[in-house]
Amino acid sequence: MPTLQGQRPPPAQDATATPPEAPPHAAAAQASTPQEQADQALAQLGPDIELNLKRDLHWLRFTPALESLFEQETGKSRARHLLVGSVIAIVIYNLFLFTDVLMIPDIVMTAVMVRSGLITPLALLSMAIMWRGLSPLARESLEAGIVLLSAISLCYLLALTEAPQSPFYHPGLVLVILFGNVVVRLRFWFAVATSLTIIVLYALLRPGPATLTDEAVIINVVMMSSCAVFTLFANYILERDQRRGYLLGLRERVRRAELSVSNAELTRLSYADPLTGIANRRELNRYLKNLTDNRGFERIAFILFDIDHFKRYNDHYGHPAGDRCLTQVAHILQASLYRTGDLVARIGGEEFIVVLPDAGQRTALLIAERLREAVEAAAIPHEASPIRPFVTLSAGVSEGAMDGDVLTILSAADTALYRAKAAGRNCVSE
Repeated sequence: MPTLQGQRPPPAQDATATPPEAPPHAAAAQASTPQEQADQALAQLGPDIELNLKRDLHWLRFTPALESLFEQETGKSRARHLLVGSVIAIVIYNLFLFTDVLMIPDIVMTAVMVRSGLITPLALLSMAIMWRGLSPLARESLEAGIVLLSAISLCYLLALTEAPQSPFYHPGLVLVILFGNVVVRLRFWFAVATSLTIIVLYALLRPGPATLTDEAVIINVVMMSSCAVFTLFANYILERDQRRGYLLGLRERVRRAELSVSNAELTRLSYADPLTGIANRRELNRYLKNLTDNRGFERIAFILFDIDHFKRYNDHYGHPAGDRCLTQVAHILQASLYRTGDLVARIGGEEFIVVLPDAGQRTALLIAERLREAVEAAAIPHEASPIRPFVTLSAGVSEGAMDGDVLTILSAADTALYRAKAAGRNCVSE
């Protein structure tokens, strides 16, 4: 059988063929899956979660990383909640036109213009903007603006009317506060600012007819303030519980992610050679089983590599140096494989195997020679070798049909490796 040694064969047609897709396997050099990367990122949040739980969320704010994640995971549902609440509010707000006829009959047309011609279009525009997506600050500010506009419009109408029964309309501002703090549940600090603004605005403007007494204004301010205190307390508890519930749920997810990361690492270690980090014999067997089960390729090729005179290397340099040599050779072989789906594994002391799915004999020979040359070019010192003063490889190549006996093909590669050694080593045989 011919051998290749110290020469670079001309490129073959099938050497540049489209590489096959790799079936899933757990070789150590393979990149983590997106799910594993997500689990690793989630597992890193553990200390941050415990820190936030320890603070007890008095200020209703997470640390920056968690606040960003909280908004990322809850922002869409929060926006939907605000939009639904706003739709309900707009409908009820315009239904009050019927009570305007009774309470402020002298400015009914003005009320129609303010409610339906000004505030409703502005609210709908705000909802449309919110639907397109906003930052948390802009979203909450916009919703708070809708609440304030409702209160301002009512104060404006009460300031214009001279109807004697209009003071009975002033508790409408209580409904506005209730809507903002409980129905749409503005974020607590926005709710505080909105409630205070409405109360101060009413106290300063004193909207109403000339017959409105100071006592009536004071009573209304007390009523609105009491409503604000009660609803803000409820708002605070609800938001704190929501955030705490989110943290507890996230902590469970983190624990599952940590377990998943640990299991993935154990799986990786069980399929990886502990010395070199590349695939081990167990992973090789699993990989070959996947290939034979899937039958996605017509042919398969094997390359068996053996480090020439490795025992002499160990005797000359010592076993720690031998381990470093094995690791370096393994990494060179791994880095020199360019086709997707090819696998390199360590199957013995100084013996490595390369599996080439959907590769013909000529492609396998070219790859084997390229890998042999890559190790030779690394010039790892081997003064005890009678061949070269650096580490060299012998290689045996075989290929066959996937519908045949894979072990027979592998045995042929082993026989070819013995021929390479008999031919003087540092060569590729088939």
